[in-house]
Amino acid sequence: MNPISALRRFLGPSSRSIEAGGHGPRWTPGKAIRSPAREITIRRQLAAERALWLAQNDPTAAAIVSAWTGNIVADGPAIAAKTTDDALRTALAERFDAWWSRCDAEGIDDLAGMLHRLVRGVVTTGEAFVIMETDEAGELRLRTIDPTQCDATLTRSLADGRRIVAGIEMDERGRRLAYWIRDAEERLTAYSATPRRVDARDVLHLFDRQHPGQQRGLSWLAPVATLIDQLGELGDTTLALLNTSALYGAVLTNANGDAPGGQEGPDPTLEPGSIIRAPVGWDVKFSDPPTMTGIDAYRREMLHTIAAGAGVPFELISANLSEVNFSSARVGLHEFRRRVDTLRRTLLTARFLDPIWRRWLAHEALHGRVSPAIAANLEMTAAWPGWPAIDPLKDAQADQIAIAIGVESRHAVIARRGRDPREVDAEIAADTFVPRAAPAAKSEDKPE
Repeated sequence: MNPISALRRFLGPSSRSIEAGGHGPRWTPGKAIRSPAREITIRRQLAAERALWLAQNDPTAAAIVSAWTGNIVADGPAIAAKTTDDALRTALAERFDAWWSRCDAEGIDDLAGMLHRLVRGVVTTGEAFVIMETDEAGELRLRTIDPTQCDATLTRSLADGRRIVAGIEMDERGRRLAYWIRDAEERLTAYSATPRRVDARDVLHLFDRQHPGQQRGLSWLAPVATLIDQLGELGDTTLALLNTSALYGAVLTNANGDAPGGQEGPDPTLEPGSIIRAPVGWDVKFSDPPTMTGIDAYRREMLHTIAAGAGVPFELISANLSEVNFSSARVGLHEFRRRVDTLRRTLLTARFLDPIWRRWLAHEALHGRVSPAIAANLEMTAAWPGWPAIDPLKDAQADQIAIAIGVESRHAVIARRGRDPREVDAEIAADTFVPRAAPAAKSEDKPE
């Protein structure tokens, strides 16, 4: 008897009290994941291809991708150096803003546009890759590549404890050393090309890591892709049923067979308010197509489930605001916005903007525009766009009360709105607008 069978026999019938750990009829052998990191590596490519198809062809999937991308990126963050030296801070901000607009190695997008493409790729296929390179003028440029260019078929052990897993080379401690990337993007030529080794310090790999040992990303549509496809099939079936029901309105029958004496049947054309005069022996039976009672409620329930599984509020993917009020909107958007803020900090700021800032400062030091000490130690802050107020008056009153009773600072309130407090203070100080007093009432208008 093997150890597992012996353990089950020792535990006895009481082990069945945990249904998820038993062998009931609800749990088929395929409903188990023993190594999530390994399963993601194996299944991610097919899941990504199906998610791409849904994002391009299914309106529900397209709405999910658009909701995540638009809310996470918006119009991009404001980057500023974390220093009390206002002159240095202003000079670096101006130069970084100038680089922002020409950072794309292909010369098409600015950094905000690249962020939109990257986040869309992460949501749809599960991951995005960016290579930091230097152009002929010695300036930093960013090049996005298709995730399929990182050779997922390359997995093997190397010397000194190093190994390659799905195209990613690591040392014995799991630290990334390099990426094995094919230069070709087209599939027919990509798999015939030899991948080249690119230093991990030059590659930014964005994905939502959920399991220990996970090396590649999984599409965010994976938990709901099957249900989205079934919802599309439900819509197709409903439309086919409606079209079939509209093919005919009535059936003419003759219990006596052919009409005697060449007598013709009634005119089968139906018009509003028409009266049908059927000859003797003829009968008209109107069609009784199948009803679709409850189909709207079932479709809505499926859409609610899809929204919950995708982590997006129902209203954002259905464009249905009929049941939304101030309180429900705040509660419904609260968790979504918290998740967006978390992704901004952990995924985009820590793993994309911070490395770019450090590399950009290094290039500034090489060109003599900043000192090496500043380039090595100066950190940055990213102020992401604030959330629009659901009720501007109530939100402003809440901020005013929080500042008045001392539970929140004015700078924190400004930063939460996506603005730099120093810039707001400078704008207020430079504001030349002076409210004019209301004109005095004329003497003849004064009451006696």
